[in-house]
Amino acid sequence: MMLILSFIALLVCAPHFVAEARAKDRCRIPEVGHWYNSAAQIQQIRRIEIESHCSGGLIVSRMRAFTRCAPRDCKWGWTQAIRLTNGRLIARFPGFFGAREIEIISMGSRIEALVKIDSHDPKVADSFHAAILTRE
Repeated sequence: MMLILSFIALLVCAPHFVAEARAKDRCRIPEVGHWYNSAAQIQQIRRIEIESHCSGGLIVSRMRAFTRCAPRDCKWGWTQAIRLTNGRLIARFPGFFGAREIEIISMGSRIEALVKIDSHDPKVADSFHAAILTRE
């Protein structure tokens, strides 16, 4: 009798679990994960973390970046990431000395990060670098 009840419970609950798993997959963007640049120079992007979830029927994503520093990598913190019409993902990191922006180009198992740094100090030149990162 218990075996029959367990089987019935499985039949009733299985569609719910399948639907829940599909909903999570729809909320997961391809760029989600931890990405690493083993060739990073000092002050260049070494690591990027991207997350996504659904909120109110919309996909919401965020990004966190790390630059190579010593003795440990510098964290930029989490910020919202937005999908552009060209399919790229972009995030802007405001800061005291300048704003940084990362544009992500997805390339399957790799991403390219285009990093622009806009200095708030007119005496310091804006800068740019690009990096290829692989999934950790």
